[in-house]
Amino acid sequence: MNHVELLQRRSRAFYDYASTALERGDHDVVVFMCEQAAQLRLKALLLRMVGFVPRSHKVRELLGMLSKSLESISKAELSREVTRFAEENKDDLRLLEEAYARSRYLATAYEREDALRSLKMVEKLFKLVEDVEGNVFPPR
Repeated sequence: MNHVELLQRRSRAFYDYASTALERGDHDVVVFMCEQAAQLRLKALLLRMVGFVPRSHKVRELLGMLSKSLESISKAELSREVTRFAEENKDDLRLLEEAYARSRYLATAYEREDALRSLKMVEKLFKLVEDVEGNVFPPR
């Protein structure tokens, strides 16, 4: 298994475990795992596109890197779609980013609504990434 596939597999595993955590009522864990799923899925795509894994863990920053990478390979419309996605979903993306630190270090408790928002955000992000991959790396 190559590094891209490993990151993709881990991303999917975090998402799947987040769904299980929701069933158990572990809302803090759901939000944390969703952040990890989003971050790893974007890093897998960026690794495939640019040849390295960005050090940032901020999902919106990773989306910005993706947009710039698409622009650099003459995929301007796709770049705009990624930028539009980040702008339209900034509140839910911010929720994921905050979970990176809050779930570890702060006495923050997430509610079921936060967990559901996080899961839906990751589903939308996965769809965006699949669309980008299909455009940039068409099936042979």
